[in-house]
Amino acid sequence: MKILRTLNTQDRIIISSMSITLGGVMIGALLARPYVFGISALIAITLLIVGWCITRDLRLAWLLLFGLVAGVMELLSDWLHVEYLNSLVYTDYFGFRLLASPSYMPIGWWLTVVQFGYLALRLSERWPQWISVILITVLGMSLPPWYEEFAAPAKTWYYTTDRLMLSRTPLWVIFTYGSCMFFIATMVLLCYRTRSWGRAVLGGIFVGSGIMFSGVLWFALLG
Repeated sequence: MKILRTLNTQDRIIISSMSITLGGVMIGALLARPYVFGISALIAITLLIVGWCITRDLRLAWLLLFGLVAGVMELLSDWLHVEYLNSLVYTDYFGFRLLASPSYMPIGWWLTVVQFGYLALRLSERWPQWISVILITVLGMSLPPWYEEFAAPAKTWYYTTDRLMLSRTPLWVIFTYGSCMFFIATMVLLCYRTRSWGRAVLGGIFVGSGIMFSGVLWFALLG
C-alpha cells in the first residue's frame, strides 16, 4: 500500500498500459487469436495518448514522440529479418502489412519504448543513471521475451532458428531484447530535455538504429 501511495498519475498510466499489453498477449495466446495482440496494442497506446491529453505532462509527450520515431524505424529491422535473413515469419498481419510487419507492430514498439523509457527516467530519480540502464537492460532480457512465448500459441509469428533456445525463444532474440532496452534507456537518459522535441526525434532514430543493429548482430552470433 505504501508503494501505491508513492505512485503519481503518470506512473499509474504507464503501469496500466503495461498491464493491458501483457494481458493482451496472454489472452491472445489462450484463445489462439492473433488479432488480440493488435487490439491490446491499440487500447494501450490510446490510454497513453489520452493520459497525456488529460495530464499535459511534458515528459510523457516527449516520450510519445521519442517512441513513435523508434517504433516506425523498427519496421526496417523486421524487414531485414523477414525478407533477407529469413529468421522471422509472421502468420497474421492484423489487416495489412507495413513493409514486412503486421500493421500493429510499430505501435507495439512505440509502446515498449515509451514504457521502458519512462521507467528509466523514474529509476534515475532514485539511483545513478548507470544503475538505471543496467536494471532496464536486465528487465528487457527477462520480461519482453515472454511475449515470444505467447506469440506461438497465439499464431502471430515464429522464428525459423531452432538452436540455442530457451523454450520457444531463441537466445539471440533474448539478447536482442536486452540490447534494445540498453539503447532505449541510454538514449532517453542522454537525450531527454523538457520541450526538446528535436532531441526526441534524434534519440528515436538512434534507438531504431540500435534495434536493427542489435538484431542483426545477435542473429549473426547466435542464430
